[in-house]
Amino acid sequence: MNYHDFKQQIISTLSDRLGSDVRITVSDILKNNDTHLDGLTILAPGQNLAPTIYLDYYYGQYERGRSFSDITDDILTAYRENRPKSPVDISFFTDYDKVKSRVTMKLINYERNRELLKRVPYYRFLDLAIVFLCLVESDSSGTATVLIHNEHLTYWGITRDDLYALAMANTPQLLRYDLRSMTEVLRELFADEFADPAGNDLIEPFPIYVLSNQHRLNGSSCILYQHLLHDFARRIGSDFYILPSSVHEVLLIPADNQISMSTLSSMVRDVNSSQLAREEILSDHVYYYSLETDQITM
Repeated sequence: MNYHDFKQQIISTLSDRLGSDVRITVSDILKNNDTHLDGLTILAPGQNLAPTIYLDYYYGQYERGRSFSDITDDILTAYRENRPKSPVDISFFTDYDKVKSRVTMKLINYERNRELLKRVPYYRFLDLAIVFLCLVESDSSGTATVLIHNEHLTYWGITRDDLYALAMANTPQLLRYDLRSMTEVLRELFADEFADPAGNDLIEPFPIYVLSNQHRLNGSSCILYQHLLHDFARRIGSDFYILPSSVHEVLLIPADNQISMSTLSSMVRDVNSSQLAREEILSDHVYYYSLETDQITM
């Protein structure tokens, strides 16, 4: 089955299983790094917001041998687990007084998002761009956001500088940072396997720290949080390298370790080319934070 037939069959099968009163659509979605994906949405009567389910990934699984019935079951499960439990009031988006407390930011790659950046307000930051979001919903199951476009500034009667000031104040409060050593992260993920046969914790060859937000979504922007990097550098008593492991998190490595910049850069490029989906890549460059200057440089 080719990709076009796969999409049509998915829509037909879901319609049969959910009933004719459910509206199922597939739209071209522009994602990070100029990535275009087919986003499927399912809207039941009384709903005004639904999760977007990307069919490109499922077709890849189909090509690798996963059965069509398993895929449709998985799509339905994803929809039912992530759909809002009740209609979401998004009328606030027309009222700037209600929006301004929800303005947040994220980091994306500048060169890889040239087309998107024509449509949205942004600030350059090294080889990256700071763009702005409205946080519609945030709870233990995740977040829902709307990307702020240039026309929103006109509608609200505000400037790009206004957005930046709001985002810098709001984001650390709404999306609190999470900073842990790699040892702590691995212990949480692999609690049963993280000790050696003698019962001792495995030792890292050199300290690595993982920085993200508590939702693990677009958490690389935490490097912009006021005082966060400065306080961390004082805590470890060292400058440090920042490795952009994805748009969702960065790795911090103290600069007093015997590891070269070229080695770290090779690590980042290798992960980007072999481990990450295109839309998850933040940058191929390693950054350096200086405690003395309180600045990030490339």
